Amino acid sequence: MTSCGLGEKSYPEQVFDKVAVAANKVPNGFKVHFREIRGQLKAGSLVIVTPENEVKKVNATEYVTNHYVAMFEKDMLAIKEMKTDEETKPIFAATLDLFQYVDNIYKTDMLRIAKMIDEGQPNEDIDTAIDELEASKSKLIDERFNKVYDLIMPYADKHGVDYKIMDTPNFSK
Repeated sequence: MTSCGLGEKSYPEQVFDKVAVAANKVPNGFKVHFREIRGQLKAGSLVIVTPENEVKKVNATEYVTNHYVAMFEKDMLAIKEMKTDEETKPIFAATLDLFQYVDNIYKTDMLRIAKMIDEGQPNEDIDTAIDELEASKSKLIDERFNKVYDLIMPYADKHGVDYKIMDTPNFSK
């Protein structure tokens, strides 16, 4: 989902950008993340860009920590720094709940599986751990994600925020 505003953005456009656009970073399944991580690791191309703008080859654990965890922490900080009014308070609360839940998954479950990859554990064990993560957390993520969208979309429509909903393929299956 993208906001289509150009130039100086209104407060509702800023809220939409911080909430809806950031919420789209929430995974629709974890299998695709691990497929990418494993493929890039195998090809020797798993990298991060450091705060000094250097490209650094990393292992799966470093990648999850420096890419995903840092991304959600940055998004949570941006939401916390937004000015809040009575209308946006429930939107921001739902968004923070979503991000904190996902951030915790990345800091625990995702890191545990990334360590399994780094330790060279059997693919069957890693796949089982990913399937268990999907089964135990995906529905709860979806519920939180839907709550955010049930709040942000009517807010955007009420305030005339111009946005486009883009269909994206579901690669998690």
